[in-house]
Amino acid sequence: MLEYKINSVDNGLEIVIKGRVDSEGISGFQQCLTDSLEKPEEKAVIDLSELKFINSSGIGKLLIFYKKFTNTGRELQIKGIDDDVYTLFKAIRLDKLINIEK
Repeated sequence: MLEYKINSVDNGLEIVIKGRVDSEGISGFQQCLTDSLEKPEEKAVIDLSELKFINSSGIGKLLIFYKKFTNTGRELQIKGIDDDVYTLFKAIRLDKLINIEK
């Protein structure tokens, strides 16, 4: 099961993802990203500290979100990523595209 919160904070958006982005959670993840695109803030931080798993479809949705978000001149960062997910993101070189903080 996937839960998310989108908070406006002083310097932009904070997007908190909790649970698993798998075949069951992918639609909620897509909705979260779509809702975030509609916000006017110039910066967004995706907090993955409570993310347990992300599948290839979730990574694809994240890449599409990154492209749409940054093409409007905005900045995106990922933080709080656990070691397993970080290893996966590093293996596919996502860390070269998106600013990722453990």
